This record gives sequence, structure tokens and C-alpha cells, in this order.
Amino acid sequence: MTAQATEAGATFEYEEVHGIDTSTRPLRVAHGWDPEAPEWMTADTVIIATGAAAKRLDIPGTGDGPNGFWQRGVSACAVCDGAIMAKDTQSFVIGGGDAACEEALYLTKFASEVHLVVRRDALRASVVMANRVKEHPKIQIHWNSNVKEVTGGDRMEKLILHNSASGEDVEMAAGSL
Repeated sequence: MTAQATEAGATFEYEEVHGIDTSTRPLRVAHGWDPEAPEWMTADTVIIATGAAAKRLDIPGTGDGPNGFWQRGVSACAVCDGAIMAKDTQSFVIGGGDAACEEALYLTKFASEVHLVVRRDALRASVVMANRVKEHPKIQIHWNSNVKEVTGGDRMEKLILHNSASGEDVEMAAGSL
């Protein structure tokens, strides 16, 4: 991608940016190591690529290393890993917002069943997204619940689901989280 952009005339500047003045054209970009005395450059277009980092929950069994199942059933990206990890398994998604609902819906293409684990008694997702999830025959919602622990052998095999309303813990077969 970089080579293609360079061939099209793009230049790449890897610097700390302190601000962008959008009141003029071309745009003015404040950069450099000293935010109090920045250098300025101009650009017709600025692409801000800040990167991304997975949100990893502090749940026993979800980390790296011999006692964790990170990338051995546990992932932070259904689109990235779902076709491999969730294939023909009971898959779990944690969350009640639009992103979690979207991930759950995506996993229905691969998983035998998708379990959406929601801490509260309602979804925070948009009404349209919430309705899609609630009406999907392959999605089961676990209200007032959280994942307590992930266990298995070479791969994730089970998890313990805790219901905060009843206080009950349930061990469930799980191929991916």
C-alpha cells in the first residue's frame, strides 16, 4: 500500500502532530518534538492513522502464556479470527453496545451458536442493532452476566459464566470468546 501511495505522489511523515489548522487551505500541520514551539508544514490532505489496540479484559484464562488462551480461542476481533476460531463452536461475545452486537451477528456465519454476555439487563446498542440481535435464532443473550474464567487444554474449551442477579455460576462449553 505504501508503494502504491508513493507512486501516486504521496509523501509520508512520521512525526508527532500537535495540531491541525483547518481554517486555511492548504491545511497547516503543527509538528515536531516541542509542542510549545512546533514546526509547521502544509498539506492538501492529512490522513490520521493512530493505530488501534485490542481491549483485553482481565479475566483469568484470557491472557498470553501457558495459562491463557489468547489466540487459542480468545480474540478481540471476530472479523479477524472468527472464521477460524468460531467455526462450528459455541462462541461468546462480551458487551452490549453496537460493536459487540455487530461482532455477535458476524459470528453467526461460522459458529453453531453465539452467546452475548451483557453485564446489565439491557443492551446499549442502537434499537435497530439490538432488535437484530434479539431476533436472531443463533444468538442467545445472557443478561446481568459476566465471564468469570476461561479454561481448557491446548485450546479454550469452557468458560464460567456468572449471573450477578442470581449469584449463580454456570460452566459452559465454549470454543471461542
